Amino acid sequence: LAPAKLSMDTFKRHYWNDETPVVMKYFDESFVDGELVHMEGRVQVSERTEEKYHTNNLVKGMFQRLETMKKYAFGLMYVFGETGDQCLAGIWLGRGGDNFFYEDTNWTIDIENFNCTKMDMNKPDEKAVWAKFIAGEVDDWEGKEFQKDFIF
Repeated sequence: LAPAKLSMDTFKRHYWNDETPVVMKYFDESFVDGELVHMEGRVQVSERTEEKYHTNNLVKGMFQRLETMKKYAFGLMYVFGETGDQCLAGIWLGRGGDNFFYEDTNWTIDIENFNCTKMDMNKPDEKAVWAKFIAGEVDDWEGKEFQKDFIF
């Protein structure tokens, strides 16, 4: 793939160091549909996760298995709900025009459990979801209260 206009390193540097308006300005000026793709992922966590730390460990384990993707992707995963009734929801940005998790068999292990849909940044409601995650303003998901965030 040719280099994307949006540099993942620069985007991550803005995310970690700047206020949300700066992050979104860089994103809006640099994002080219087809070079990168946005994915929204969600999963209902099994009742087998008796403790909150089980759910947290699911995310941390997934992030470990995705480590080779880190140069090409950015993701935010949030845990919502109480023990026994939790869900994970998040956003991802990655190289390519389709579901980038299928580019490597090591990346599909966990993502197969997620309902991943491509986000369209031309749709105001989908861009608003993206912006709320970037700003850290997602307090609840489907009526379940925010518990913890994980940044990839």
